[in-house]
Amino acid sequence: MISTPIRRYGAAILMLLICTFSGGVFATTHTVTKHPKASVTKHTKATAPKVTKASYSKASSKQEYSRNSAKSSSLPDLRKYPSGTPRKRAFLRTVMPYITSQNAAITADRNWLVSKQYEGRWSPSERARLKDIAARYKVSWNGNTRKVPWNSLLERVDIIPGSMVATMAAAESGWGTSKLARANNNLFGMKCGKGCKNGAGSVNGYTKFDSVKESVQAYAANLNTHPAYASFRKSRAQMRKSDQELTATAMIHKLKGYSTKGSSYNDYLFAMYQDNQRLIAAHM
Repeated sequence: MISTPIRRYGAAILMLLICTFSGGVFATTHTVTKHPKASVTKHTKATAPKVTKASYSKASSKQEYSRNSAKSSSLPDLRKYPSGTPRKRAFLRTVMPYITSQNAAITADRNWLVSKQYEGRWSPSERARLKDIAARYKVSWNGNTRKVPWNSLLERVDIIPGSMVATMAAAESGWGTSKLARANNNLFGMKCGKGCKNGAGSVNGYTKFDSVKESVQAYAANLNTHPAYASFRKSRAQMRKSDQELTATAMIHKLKGYSTKGSSYNDYLFAMYQDNQRLIAAHM
């Protein structure tokens, strides 16, 4: 029979051997389970999109328009943009908001007139509004709500297709690069009569506008009130009566007398519109 001290000594040796063997196994296991390379946490920089020259130019272009809009509503210098699509896009981004806004204002007045056409009651504010519209559109009215010249008003208070306005602005201003456009904010070649002078740096003989917005407003008022464009307005009114949509395709050839070139000018406008139709539509 083995004595107690010997048994204790043997147990101690056995425990020592077990610990040594287990430590080797644990050490080997830890070494094997090192993180594979695929999951190594290399702290790569955030995957920000790569800024190419093209994307930088596009972004800086938009920022520039924001700055121009904030500083002034005058036409920015578009000559710095490459001719062709980049410049055309820049021009349309500048003018289309004003064209859309102008047509929205006209539509609001027209819809109000239509809603009041068969009403017998007029509040003082409604009379004042009607008087203002009649004055702006140069329609004679004596203030009698029972004898409102509805036909004359509705013939004049109507939109001009936005794509047609944009095409004419581009044609008359060379996509915003002509001296008249840059110096006078005059996008439509509108003259101001004999003897008018606009000061240094401006093109004399042509109307000088304080902003692109004013230029668009004046153009719309010109087509909607000037006697020279009566046939344009009558054609538009006829299209309304027959429920035809007012489009650039339909209306460009209805405009007569805008240029001394006659019908060849309309052909030029129509060809220009067709060439840039998709680009213009994208900015509507």
